[in-house]
Amino acid sequence: MVAMAPRPGPNDVRRARVLLPFAVLGACGAGLLAGKLASSTHPLLGFGLVALLVPAAVWKWSEAGVYLLLGITTMIEQFTYSAGTHPGVFTMKIPLYGGVTKGGGVSLLDLLIGLVFVFWLMRAILDRSSWEAPRSPVTRGLLIYLGLVVLAVGVGMSHGGKSQVILYEIRPWFYLAMAYVLAGSLLRRRASLRGLMWVFVIGTGFKALQGLQMYIAVRHEPVRPEVILGHEESFFFGLFLILTISLWLFGVRGRLRTVATWLAPAVLFADMANARRTAWAIIGTTLLVMVCITYSSLPERRRTLRRLMVILVGISAVYFPLFWSKAGLFAQPARSLHSMIAPDARDKSSNLYRVQENANLAFNIRKTASLGKGFGPLIEYALPITDISKIDAFIAFLPHNSVLDLWMRLGIQGVVVFLLLMAAIVVRGCALARSGDWELAVLGVLAACAVVAYLVQGYNDMGFFWFRIALFFGAFVGAMEAAHRVVARGQAPAATPASE
Repeated sequence: MVAMAPRPGPNDVRRARVLLPFAVLGACGAGLLAGKLASSTHPLLGFGLVALLVPAAVWKWSEAGVYLLLGITTMIEQFTYSAGTHPGVFTMKIPLYGGVTKGGGVSLLDLLIGLVFVFWLMRAILDRSSWEAPRSPVTRGLLIYLGLVVLAVGVGMSHGGKSQVILYEIRPWFYLAMAYVLAGSLLRRRASLRGLMWVFVIGTGFKALQGLQMYIAVRHEPVRPEVILGHEESFFFGLFLILTISLWLFGVRGRLRTVATWLAPAVLFADMANARRTAWAIIGTTLLVMVCITYSSLPERRRTLRRLMVILVGISAVYFPLFWSKAGLFAQPARSLHSMIAPDARDKSSNLYRVQENANLAFNIRKTASLGKGFGPLIEYALPITDISKIDAFIAFLPHNSVLDLWMRLGIQGVVVFLLLMAAIVVRGCALARSGDWELAVLGVLAACAVVAYLVQGYNDMGFFWFRIALFFGAFVGAMEAAHRVVARGQAPAATPASE
C-alpha cells in the first residue's frame, strides 16, 4: 500500500520492500499460532492470543520489547515446583521457557527475543539514527567474554559434549547479551528508563503478592513447606528493596517511589516466607554496597546514613540474640546466619553437600587444561559426595556453585575476563551514581548492587544458570549504559536531594 500510493517517495518504496517479507512471515506465523491455540485444550494457551498483538506493539513502541522481556522475567517461573502438597503459583504453568514443539530447542522466549531483535535491526536499516548500540568498556568486555564462551563450546564438543546440553548451558549468557544490547539501544529517553523501573516494581510486587497468597494457602498444613516461590525470587526481592531505599536516599519523588514503598512490606514478607538462605546474603551484601556508593555520591546524606547504620546495628543487637535459635517466619534472617555458624541437621547436610561438590569442582579444575573443560562434558565426581541425581538429573552438568563451574568450563582466562566485566559494570554504575542526575543515579546504584547479588546467587545457588536472572541482569546493565547517554545529552535531570 505504501509503494502504490499516488506519489510514493524513494524511501517509501524502499521501506515497503523491506517490510513486505517480514509482514508475510509474520502473517503466516500468526495463522499457525492461532490454529495451534484453537486446537489445544490447555486453558493457559489462551494467553497466546494476546501474543498476536505483540509484534504491532513492539514495532510501534521501541521500548515495548524490553518492557515485555523484563515483565515476563519477573513474573513467569522457569521451572514448575510445589510447596509441600500444594502446587506452585499459576504463572509457573505458562510454557514460556520450554520448546515450542515437543523435543524442540526453540522456546517462546527465544521467539520473542528474536522478534524484538529483528525489529531493532529493521528500524536501524530504515532509520540509521535508531542504531545506538552501547559502546563502553562493558560492551568490549562482554564481547570478549562471549568469544570465550564460543571457544568453550568448541572445546566441549571436542571432549564429547552433547549439543543439546551445550545449548542449554550457554543460553543464559546469550540471553544476558541480547537483553543488554536491546535495553542499551532501545531505551533512549528518560521516560523509557523510568518505565523500565516501573515494570520491575510492578512485576516484582505482583510476585510478592503471589507469595502472600501461597503462604496463606499452605500455612495450616501439618508440615509447613519451607519454600513457596522459586529460587530466583531471592535475587529480585533483594534488588527491589535496594531500589526502594535508593529512591528515598536520592530524593526521587513521584508515584514510582510511592508504589514501591507500599509494596516493600509485601516483598519483604514474601522473601521471609520463601525461606531461602541466599536471600539474606543478597540483602546484606547489596545493602552494604548501596550504603558505600550513596555515602560517596551524596555528602549531604552522610549524617542520615550514619544514623541509619547505628539504628540498624542496634536492632540487630536485639534481633539476632532473640531469634537465634527460633524457627518461623520472622526468624528467617537469624536462621540464615545461624545455619552457617551452628547449623541444624538439615542445614549441616546441605552445607556438607556444597563442600563436597566444591571439592569435586576444584578437582575437575586442576585436571583440565588451560582452556577449561568446555561446555557439555559431565562433571567428574571422583571425590566422595552424596548422590542426588535422582532428585536433579541435571546436577551432573550444572552444579550449585556457578563460579567454580565457570572456572571449570572456561578456564582461568574465562574467570578473569568475567570478573573484569563485573568490575567494569560496578565502575560504570558508580560513575552514574555520581553524575548529579539523581533519578538516573538510582539505576547506577541498582546496576552495581545487581553485580553483587548476581555473584552471591551464582556462588550459592546456580545463579548464572537461571534464565530469568540473566535477562534481568542484562536488561538493567543495558539500561545503565542508556542512562549514561541520556546524561551525556544533557536531558533535564530530576530534583536533587538538597532541594527536598
